[in-house]
Amino acid sequence: MKSHIVVLGMGDMGTALASLLRKNKHGVDCWDKSSGKVKGQKSLFEIIPRADILFLCVPSWSLPSVIKTIHPFVHKKTVIVGVSKGLQDNKETTYELLSRSFFEGQPVALFGGAMLANELLKGAPGVGVIASRNAALRDRIAELFHGTNLKVSVSSDVRGVALCGVLKNIYALGLGIAKGIGWGENARAWFAFESINEMERIVKLLGGKSESVYGAAGVIDFIATGFSEYSKNVEAGMLVVKKKKCVSGNESAVSFDPLLKLIKADTHSFPLVRATYRAAMCKEAPDEAFRKLLK
Repeated sequence: MKSHIVVLGMGDMGTALASLLRKNKHGVDCWDKSSGKVKGQKSLFEIIPRADILFLCVPSWSLPSVIKTIHPFVHKKTVIVGVSKGLQDNKETTYELLSRSFFEGQPVALFGGAMLANELLKGAPGVGVIASRNAALRDRIAELFHGTNLKVSVSSDVRGVALCGVLKNIYALGLGIAKGIGWGENARAWFAFESINEMERIVKLLGGKSESVYGAAGVIDFIATGFSEYSKNVEAGMLVVKKKKCVSGNESAVSFDPLLKLIKADTHSFPLVRATYRAAMCKEAPDEAFRKLLK
């Protein structure tokens, strides 16, 4: 049975997902705060109540205001799918925020994985994962993409998948900083390896599972993001070095403080996160912060 789908946020990811869903003959309405992005854009009042499934493809820092705007129009049976990979100021993951923000029992899922939008739009393969505590819901959303170039698996580890999305951005930012200060492939490979080790320890410390780290949301997404020519995190890391520009306005920047609060007692146990934070937020010169990692 075909579903009627609404995609909110027509950046690269929203555009890519909407394109894949239309190829599978689902009805798709799109909406963006910049009305010029969607030809003949309808109002939220018109499209939200019709949604069987609602994809929220907006940055994590925009989610609270978006939820407030759409809440009056959302049906209690509408499936809410979060795509954001960041932490809220109060340390909530996207899944946790969505789960408490709508009706009691509202079906909620998280979409993670290696889904570089530029590649998906060109027809290249991607690998995603749907995380939810509801098995039937996971399968329903994954089925939407069956037969497309996006291979989608499922997971019950919503905590782990959410944390992996946050951490892969931070470590990819670190790879960009490393590249900016002149580290070659040997040292960046070491950084990537140690990043995976840290990611697993942090995810387990904060209640997630190792299996998520070694799946689509963790290692696969990290490798794709950390070594991609399209990676905004890598680009931001390089700008930290080349233009002495502190990171702002991306998921890594907004996630640093809540993440450090979550691991507060163990910050020194995770030197790569600490070094990336200090360099990215201009707390220490990037070359000095990263030189300490190799001592």
